[in-house]
Amino acid sequence: MVSGELVLETNDGAQTLRAGMCAGFPAGCGNAHRFVNRSNADATILVIGDRTPFDEIDYPDIDNHATAGGDGKYVHTRKDGSPHDS
Repeated sequence: MVSGELVLETNDGAQTLRAGMCAGFPAGCGNAHRFVNRSNADATILVIGDRTPFDEIDYPDIDNHATAGGDGKYVHTRKDGSPHDS
């Protein structure tokens, strides 16, 4: 966290992150996670990762599956394969 405050939601529950804190997830761990801003203030995070071709990501809470093409760009779909609009 660079500034502000966010809630990190994972398969294990929720945890508040504040400036100076960090979280990490090893590839393939299967722990779905997202950052939620529950305050009225802005928050800034620094995300470090890669765009590995043919990587796949699941976001079960929002019915979203992402697959990276050979160019590393992700295509988002729902579990049924239909396009994910958001």
